Amino acid sequence: MIDEPTSQPGIAAIADDPKAVFIATMARELHLAGIATDALESTLMNIAASIDLPVQIFALPTNITIAVGPRWNQKVVMMRLEPSSVNLRKISLLNLIYDDLRLGKIDYHQASRLLGEIDTRWPGISPLWEIPALALVAIGVAILLGGGVSELFVAGLIGLVTGIISAFAKNNAVIARLFEVIAAFAGTLIVGLTSHFIGPTNVYIAIVAGVVVLLPGYSLTLALHELANGDLVAGVARLGKVLSTLLALGCGALLGFAILGPHLLQSGDIHTHPVPSRFWILAAVLMSVGLSIDLDARLRDFVWVFAASFMALLTSHLLADTAVHQVSAFASAFICGLVANLGARFLRIPQSVMLVPALLVLVPGSLSYKSVLFAFQQNIDAALILGANAAVAAVQLVAGLLLSQLVFPSSPLRLQGKSGLSR
Repeated sequence: MIDEPTSQPGIAAIADDPKAVFIATMARELHLAGIATDALESTLMNIAASIDLPVQIFALPTNITIAVGPRWNQKVVMMRLEPSSVNLRKISLLNLIYDDLRLGKIDYHQASRLLGEIDTRWPGISPLWEIPALALVAIGVAILLGGGVSELFVAGLIGLVTGIISAFAKNNAVIARLFEVIAAFAGTLIVGLTSHFIGPTNVYIAIVAGVVVLLPGYSLTLALHELANGDLVAGVARLGKVLSTLLALGCGALLGFAILGPHLLQSGDIHTHPVPSRFWILAAVLMSVGLSIDLDARLRDFVWVFAASFMALLTSHLLADTAVHQVSAFASAFICGLVANLGARFLRIPQSVMLVPALLVLVPGSLSYKSVLFAFQQNIDAALILGANAAVAAVQLVAGLLLSQLVFPSSPLRLQGKSGLSR
């Protein structure tokens, strides 16, 4: 609790300064909500200015350092934190606290109390909801990739098992540390067993769709965004996490191939199917529901998650058949970023609620993972081509987002004009 500052990691050094304790606790909560490091720093600096607290902040994906006080007489607090996934519920609640504090509706004492009550008054959903959520996302992605009935069934089954592993990982440090390896290994075994007992399945569609939520495409885009904004240390650190995640997924798949035999790799030539419009819309709905649960969005924010996912799919689908198809990732990211910024400004929605789901739909993580699978198949040329395409697409996404920020600036947490904590 915020009333017991010494219980918080790294806060004992500033325990006698309630303003500093509030800033440190806010930093920790923003990090746990999955806010990017550059946005975290700017948000904290705005809050510190509003409560008249001189600070310097240095944020990394695994560490936050806060120096409180005048330049030559500072107290330094360091917090070692694990990289966090995006939590839209917590972002929305933090946004309300941020709004009320900046608008003068509450002081930092009241804001501190509200921070301490976030996890008790507005708890997140049960980890068990991850099980159907990941299955829905997997089926939706399999539809978009042109999978048939077999691929949809296998992808959904892999998503279901991945959700079960994720639920266990919440309470088991060993499983959490090896999560990607176990999930990729289980997915490969499922493809092999279903191919043997049910019929041939496109291994790439099934596995990629099944573990799509684990693919680090969003993290890759975030890393490049941080590098583009001059946060070199944070960007390189996050880029290292992307590579380690891909390596873990590849190792899990390799273990599965080693057990099942190389013949499984030959099942990737099953033809894909065209995606009619009605199934395309169905895929958008399934992915939106799954992402809303996976990102722990509030019920009221589901419509915005769906709108963001639908917009991302629509723009990428329409632009793929135009003269700008070679830069469709850039154009799609620019449009989605602009819509998210406009929503944050006029619809009073935290930018992340619309931007994160759109990026998760647009990011080229699947291409990166397929390149790893092709490398294990000793198809090095295809692996390099897919890996290069993923990198180029990620650069285009970052460029589109940066341009949308230049045209219509916004921030993850911003003043809304009307606030108040509610579900």
